Amino acid sequence: MRFLIAPDHSLAIFTILVLAAAAGIVGEAKGWYGKVSGVFITILGCAMLVTFGVIPSASDQHIEVPAYQFVFTYFVPFSIPPLLFNAQIKKIWREAGRLTLSFLLGTLGVILGAILAYWIFNLGPETSKVASVFIGTYTGGSVNFMSVAAALDFVRSPLFAACVAVDNVYTNVYFLLIFTIPAWGIIRRFYPYYSEEEQEAIEHKTKQNANFSIDDLAQILLITAAIVALGVGLNTPLQQWLHTSIQMDIVVITLLTLLLVNAFPRYFSTLEPTAFPIGVWMMFVFIAAIGAASDIKAIIHSSPAIIGFVSVILAVHFLFIMLTGYWLKFSLKEIAIASIANIGGPSVSAPMAANYGMRLAVTPAILIAILGYVIGTILGIGFGAITG
Repeated sequence: MRFLIAPDHSLAIFTILVLAAAAGIVGEAKGWYGKVSGVFITILGCAMLVTFGVIPSASDQHIEVPAYQFVFTYFVPFSIPPLLFNAQIKKIWREAGRLTLSFLLGTLGVILGAILAYWIFNLGPETSKVASVFIGTYTGGSVNFMSVAAALDFVRSPLFAACVAVDNVYTNVYFLLIFTIPAWGIIRRFYPYYSEEEQEAIEHKTKQNANFSIDDLAQILLITAAIVALGVGLNTPLQQWLHTSIQMDIVVITLLTLLLVNAFPRYFSTLEPTAFPIGVWMMFVFIAAIGAASDIKAIIHSSPAIIGFVSVILAVHFLFIMLTGYWLKFSLKEIAIASIANIGGPSVSAPMAANYGMRLAVTPAILIAILGYVIGTILGIGFGAITG
């Protein structure tokens, strides 16, 4: 397929990603989109550019796009430390407990949806394996997809390619839906308003320290680079030691940042007003790359049965987490973050929290998604073992 901007025109593609991020950030700040999230605009804008052939798709396995690879490789790990400079354990403990419960309920919704889809759709003798890989990937992100597929010998299946396409593309449609939840006026009145303890003080402090400081920036980038280098360097040794294929770099980066922030809270609190916007911007660029993976035409060409299968899982998950969230009096923002942690993992749940200004919830959003790394593969393989 020919694109208006070729895959090797890296600077042009990167500029478009930065433009999409700016459109989301600036437009939301100025109220251009009403109650629609800036993240939604960023994803939708890039998805439309891909669908109409302006830029190549980030989900196409047959072409290599260096700009996307650069963003996927560096922007997520480099954005995490700046987002966590205010992540003092005593402040986030309460939010972690609530989000963990919501996340686990979302996981149960995924399992119930997979069971229902398993009984509705007959995809042949490997129907249970399809259900298993989506239980894995929707309990903490696509990192579990390959682990479950390899464990169940599903990689060589003729259904595998269709499942990969749907996981890479169709799931982003759900992101577009979930990012708009807190703006749904028709249901917002049934859920409590989210409020963070000390949030007003944080905002006041941010305004007071809003002046850009080059020495603060230098310190932030140095600390971030050191943490990321150590996290990436420890990834392979930890994988070998733990006998796992799960990427450990985000786990290490998160834990190292939490350790430093809680050991030197005053120092990091002075850097946080400058650091947080840096992390948010990097996450928005990453979100733009996710939007570039949402080729609507690729969805249409995927197996209708697989799309139906996944639609049932996501619909049951969504309804279950919304209903239980209503019963337990969770806010729409908390429900949205927990659901994104289920479906997309920490790389998407963190910017979701940051986008809504939920600074105390950024760390819990990452931690519950990491929990999904741990239990997702176990649940997926377990389902395959029972039903296979």
